[in-house]
Formats: sequence, structure tokens, C-alpha cells
Amino acid sequence: MRATCSGFIDAGYLRAQGAAAVGRKPWEVRLDAAAVVDWLRSRAPDLPAEQDLLRTYWYDRAFDPSHVDYRRQRRFFDGIAFTPGIQLRLGHVAENPVDLDSQMRQAVRQAAESLEIEPTTLLEEFKRHLAGRVRREQKGVDTLIVLDLVRLASRSIFSSMILVSGDRDLAEAVRTAQDYGTRVIVATPDRQSVASTLAQLADDIIDIPDDVIRSMLPLRQPAD
Repeated sequence: MRATCSGFIDAGYLRAQGAAAVGRKPWEVRLDAAAVVDWLRSRAPDLPAEQDLLRTYWYDRAFDPSHVDYRRQRRFFDGIAFTPGIQLRLGHVAENPVDLDSQMRQAVRQAAESLEIEPTTLLEEFKRHLAGRVRREQKGVDTLIVLDLVRLASRSIFSSMILVSGDRDLAEAVRTAQDYGTRVIVATPDRQSVASTLAQLADDIIDIPDDVIRSMLPLRQPAD
């Protein structure tokens, strides 16, 4: 039977690190799923046994249905899900109010003193500008990747995988997949963004060129 390869895409990682690699901000770009699949397919013949790309597992975070941006985001995810060769897997977004931790409070106080401003006044003004803002955290995505890596590798669904992520929390899942005989290649826009434990485990690390990143992350249009 012909050997196959699958892609595993942490969309949040690709968006953040890819944008940084080409001098853009994550909110300035959108992800082009077809371009990602095309690049993965172009890399498959370079892997051992001239492998075919079986499919790409795409991981991202989703707003709760009650969120004001849910419908807009859902349309985007529907486009991803209908892209040939992609299986969409969604975690969720946790929103927490932005607060000042102790180190930031101390930094504001020191800045106030150096500017000869009353520290409490500056701190209260700083907090006023943060009021109503939230910190968005990705939840459940790493868990989905871990479960899929281990489950699919244990069934010998593919002989190689290309993982676009740099998270150290995936290291043990990668090790387990390798124990099942799967070759794991990490692909990244920036090798410095890959945790050392993950980089050490990877059977290979490949760079995603800047021109490819720009095709994967085109600039947002006003209607996006």
C-alpha cells in the first residue's frame, strides 16, 4: 500500500508566527486554507517513499454561539471546512478581563516616579484605558491535537505527519506517535518559535518560506 502523510495545522500558531515572519500583525491577515493544503501537498513527494497527502487536520478556536462575532467567524470556518482535503477541528475562546498583574503595577509606578507623576494617579488612568478590554485565550485546541496525533498514529492511518506548531505541550504526543512508527516533521515560519523539547523530538524540521507564508496569509480585505 502506498505510504501517506497527513498535515496537522495549529491555525493560531500559523497566523501569529507567520504574520510576524513577514512583518505583519495577526489581525492584518487571514488564513487561506487552500494555499496551506497546496504547500503541504507539494512537500509530500519530498518525504520518504514519495508519499501522498492523505488529508489535513485544521485546528482553531471558536467563539461561543452567544458571542457577537460568532456568525462572522462561523462563515469563515464553513469556508475552511469545505476546502478539499481539510478536516476542521475546533476548540473554543475563553475571554477574561484584562487586569494589571503585580509586575505591571510596579512598572507603572516606577514610570510615574521617573516622570515625577503621582503614581496612584497614573495607575488609575492606566486602568481606566484597560476597562472593558478582554484577554482571549485559546482553549481545547492542544487537547484536540494531542488526541488526534495519538489516536490516528496508533491506527497506522499514515506513515508521516507534517505538524505546523511549536507548542511544547505536544511533545509527549509526538513521542507517542513516533513509538507507533510515525515519522514526525515540524514545519514552521520561524524555528525560534518551536519549543526546544518539540524541536529535539522532531524527525525533521522544515522552514516555510516567506513567499509561501504570504500566500497562506493574504492581507485582509475590508469585507473579511
